[in-house]
Amino acid sequence: MAHPASDIAAIMIKLADASVGCVTRRHVEKTLGAEDLARGVALAKEILYRFGARRDGVFLGTLNAGHPGGMLPLGPREAQSLHHDRLPENLYVADATLLPRSLGNPPILTVIAMAKRIAHLCKEVLV
Repeated sequence: MAHPASDIAAIMIKLADASVGCVTRRHVEKTLGAEDLARGVALAKEILYRFGARRDGVFLGTLNAGHPGGMLPLGPREAQSLHHDRLPENLYVADATLLPRSLGNPPILTVIAMAKRIAHLCKEVLV
């Protein structure tokens, strides 16, 4: 059923999802689990209802997940180099994948800090 854009209010829920997924030599595998999705949808609906949305008027639009974390977490041994042992020697990852788990909050400042540190480490190797 089509809804006029002026009658739609969108909501985005940020929550920490399950710490599952993996990084292989060919791809990153991370899916949004059914429990995580159900928890996010229930929370979004409750917020909309509290703001006056009709229960028969709420519908799901685009569902996606961002900032997956914890798929290639750094251990104590890897923390100094910011290089995971499972990666080739000349390959670094500089995103939330390296965090111990999904944070449930935007990790952009942490990711920027890691990326800057990794860039400095790479520069030291090249000099």
